Amino acid sequence: MDGPPGRRRRIRVATGAAVAALLVAGSAAVALSGGGFGDGSGTRTAASDPSARTARVIRTDLSNSRTLEGTLGHGAATTVRGGGEGRITWLPSSGTTVTRGKTLYRVDDRPVPVLYGDLPLYRTLRAVNTVGRDVRVLADNLLALGYAIGPQPAPGRTVVPMPAGPGPRSGPGAGAGSEDHPAGRPEKNTAGRNDAPDGKPSPEGRNGSAGGTASAEGTASAGKNASAGQSAPAAPVSAPVRVEQGDAVLTTDLINAVKRWQTAIGAPATGVVDPHDVVVLTGPMRVESLQAQVGDPADGELLKATATGKAVTVPVEAGDAGGIARDQHVTVHLPDDSTAAGRVASVSTAAEAEGDDSAPKVDVLVTFEDASKVKRFDAGPVQVEFVGETRRHVLAVPVTALLALREGGYGVQLSRGRLIAVTTGLFAKGQVEVSGAGLAEGARVVVAS
Repeated sequence: MDGPPGRRRRIRVATGAAVAALLVAGSAAVALSGGGFGDGSGTRTAASDPSARTARVIRTDLSNSRTLEGTLGHGAATTVRGGGEGRITWLPSSGTTVTRGKTLYRVDDRPVPVLYGDLPLYRTLRAVNTVGRDVRVLADNLLALGYAIGPQPAPGRTVVPMPAGPGPRSGPGAGAGSEDHPAGRPEKNTAGRNDAPDGKPSPEGRNGSAGGTASAEGTASAGKNASAGQSAPAAPVSAPVRVEQGDAVLTTDLINAVKRWQTAIGAPATGVVDPHDVVVLTGPMRVESLQAQVGDPADGELLKATATGKAVTVPVEAGDAGGIARDQHVTVHLPDDSTAAGRVASVSTAAEAEGDDSAPKVDVLVTFEDASKVKRFDAGPVQVEFVGETRRHVLAVPVTALLALREGGYGVQLSRGRLIAVTTGLFAKGQVEVSGAGLAEGARVVVAS
């Protein structure tokens, strides 16, 4: 086929009906052209058929949009699982919106609050100078909730994680130099630091960097005890660790902030955070349904939650999803015949078939650019129009006007019998973009019956 590769690709995306029409028209073309143009002029006059149907060459905008069925709701639900021992003593009701710092459920009457992040907590955060992205989740959330967490070592800094020991002392006032601990009161913490009666840290227990963080150079005395009764170890538990971009460090200041936060939410102020002490969500969520009830063990599926904003879920056959991309603009046709602008938020990578005979489909999630446009509806069927390539102010003819030429390429036959070789462009809704010498808007071309 003549024309550049991009042209050939667009021709191949013609619908099945268009291809069938081209085959019919192509047979007519061979008969009309006598096997070719012959004279090389690109045109040839053929006897016109008085009974032939014709259509006008129009100038228009073409867009290969498609409209698919979708369901209005709040998007795909996320299952929230509990962890650890204990029993559920409180659950939220369906429809509740949960935000950062709020209690999502209670275990043994202990609150389990929500934090925001893309990484769940996967280990117990206890030891001073623990480094990682999970520590960053904890630090960022406490800062967002209004707690002072002290200075953090910059990326590139090296720190030495200290032994976890039995954990910080629990209860109100368990934080040296913090708002809830009067100066001058003796206190121990996970770094082995002990405050003397005059309110000043003893030299033996001082860490080697700001924020209660021990540096690689200052760990020789970090584990010494300043008074009897302390259990801080005498040596670090591992080699120095480099702080990378995106990491945070569990400094003593951050541990003290954890204690103040635990006191505020009614949890034991240990300064230790276990993975099952919190639920990390990507943002505000809406409780869709409960999977457990009060009295159930805490280590199972508890509830399903969705995003708070309304969205449309569109099942698309996996083979047709390639032309749909994230952030693509769409138009949603609502149940009252109004429309709302939307945007593709995500395209699932998991293809699932509803039955043995059905094609695998992926879910496309569409969110709204103006939520007020859909405030009247909570759920229901909608239609989503996906707009692909658009060509403006081009000449177009029905696909059935195309003639497959033996020399290669396509042509159209004018109503008076003249054949004109054309270059095809975008196919859309039964029309095709065409251009060629002698082809003008308003001309009539023969179309297949």
